[in-house]
Amino acid sequence: MPEEIISPLLAWSSRYITQFASDIFAARAELERLEAHCAALLQSDQALTYTERRSRQRRRLQNYFDKLRSEGRGVPIWESAHNGTVLRHPETGDVSPPVNSHLLHLHIGIDAQTEPRMHIQLTGGAPRQIRAALLELGLETGGMETPIAILPETGKPWRPRFDAKTLAEEERMLQAAAYILCAYLTGMRDCEVQAMQRGCLSVTRSQDGMVMRHRVRSVAYKGRSSQGEPADWITIEPVAKAIEVLERLSFRAASARGLTTLWPVLIARSVCKDHLSAEIVRQLNHFRDHLNDLFGTPDTPAVPNGPGDQPWRITTRQFRRTIAWHIANRPFGTIAGMIQYKHASVAAFEGYAGSSRSGFRAEVQNQRSLGQLDDLLTYFDERQAGATLSGPAAVRVAKTLDGISTELGPLPAMIADRGRLRTMLASLARTLHVGVLADCFFDPGTAACLKQATNIDGKMPLTALCQPTRCPNACITARHRPAWSRSAEDAKTLLKEKRLSPLQRTIMKQDLQRIQAVLDGLDRRT
Repeated sequence: MPEEIISPLLAWSSRYITQFASDIFAARAELERLEAHCAALLQSDQALTYTERRSRQRRRLQNYFDKLRSEGRGVPIWESAHNGTVLRHPETGDVSPPVNSHLLHLHIGIDAQTEPRMHIQLTGGAPRQIRAALLELGLETGGMETPIAILPETGKPWRPRFDAKTLAEEERMLQAAAYILCAYLTGMRDCEVQAMQRGCLSVTRSQDGMVMRHRVRSVAYKGRSSQGEPADWITIEPVAKAIEVLERLSFRAASARGLTTLWPVLIARSVCKDHLSAEIVRQLNHFRDHLNDLFGTPDTPAVPNGPGDQPWRITTRQFRRTIAWHIANRPFGTIAGMIQYKHASVAAFEGYAGSSRSGFRAEVQNQRSLGQLDDLLTYFDERQAGATLSGPAAVRVAKTLDGISTELGPLPAMIADRGRLRTMLASLARTLHVGVLADCFFDPGTAACLKQATNIDGKMPLTALCQPTRCPNACITARHRPAWSRSAEDAKTLLKEKRLSPLQRTIMKQDLQRIQAVLDGLDRRT
C-alpha cells in the first residue's frame, strides 16, 4: 500500500479511536436511554383507549417541539433519504431527507414496528402538527442530542448530529478503524486478527520496570493445523487503545449471541451471521469512501485515489505486507520505524520482527529482498541518466552497473527486458543496505564496521559504526546530500561554542573538512 494511501488511512483510523469513539459511544448510550424511555411510556399507556393514547402522544410531541424551540433547534430529519422517500418543504419546495419519525416515536412513546397503525405521520397521528413545526422551527439533520466534537483544522463538528441509522454506520466505521490499527501495527494476518477475543490484551512492565509491554493473545495459523495454536504479539499503545475500544464496541452484539469475539457483526438481526469474517473487506472499502465523504472533496479525497484515478481497493493482506516493507526498507530499520510511526518503544518492533510464532520475520525478510532490488534498479536507472557515484565503493558499483548496461545493449532493449535486468542485478542487490549518510554494498571481508566490533556473526553491517568516507563498502549519491549538509551545519554550530577544548575543536574541524569534502564532491558531480 503506497505511503500516500496508508498515511491518511492510518491517521484517520487513529482519530476515530482517540477522538470520535467517545461521541459514538455517547450517542449509543443516548439511544438506549431513549429506547428505555419509550418502553416506559408504552407501559404507562397500555391500559388507555386508542383516543386517549393519541391525545397523550400529541401532547408529548408538542412538549418536544417546545423544547426544540427553546434550544433554537429544528425538527429532526434523517441524514439521508431512504426507500425513495423525501421531504418537500411546504413553502419553498426544497427537497430534503424525510422527517426522523423514529426519533419522534422514541420521545412520545410509539413502537411503529409492533403497531404500524400508530405511526405519528399517518392521518390519525399528528401530520398537521409536524407540518406546523417544520414551518416554524426549520430542519435539523440527525436530531439526537449528543454533542459532536470539533475538528481543530476546520473549527466545525466532525459530522452532523446522529440518528439511529448514522449511529449504526459510525459504529461499523469505528470497527473498521480498529481493524486497520490492529492489522497494520501488529503485522498479524487477517485470521489472527479476527481470532482476538475479549480479554486478549495484557500490559506488563519490563524486568527493569521502565518499559510498558502491550501483549496481545491470539491464535497463529502459519504452518500449523487449521485449529492454529495460541501465540502472543508484542505491540504498542495505539493497538492497545483500539482493543479497548473494540471491547466496548463489540460487547452488546457479541453478548447477545453468546460470543466473546472482538469482531461480531454489529447489526443485531437474526438473519445476520455472527462473525465479521470476509465482510471486513467490504467494510474497509466503505470506510475509505466514508472518509472521503466526511473529510474530503471531489478534487482532494481524504484517501487519495490509486492507479487510473480510481479509489484504492483495500484488502486485508496489504496491511501485513506494507508494515513489513516499512520495517525492511527504512534506513536503520528499528530506529527509523520508531520515528516514522512514533512508536513508543523498541519492544514494538521486536514483536514485529518475529517474537510471535506467526512467521512475520520471514515476511520482513522477503520485503527487504524486494526493496533491495528496487533500490538497485533506481541506482541503475540514475546511472543510465548520467548520475555519478561517490564514496569508496563507487568505482566497484559503477563498474558492475556499466557492465550490465553494456551486456543488455541500448535503451530500448533495457526497457523491453526489465525482467532480465532484475535477474542480473539480483546478486549485487542482496548486498545493498540503504543508509542515511551512505548506502552499504556489504562485503564482510572489507567492512570497516565489523573491524570495530567483537562477538558478531558478520552477516549484516553494523550501521551505528558506519564510516562512510573510509569503508570500501560505502557509496554516496546525491540523495544523501541533505544529511551531509545537516551534519556540516551542526559542526559549524558546535565550533561556535567557546567552551570547547583545543582537542575537541581540532577534531571538530577535521570532521567538518571531511564532511565538506563529501559535499564538494557531490556538487562537482551534480
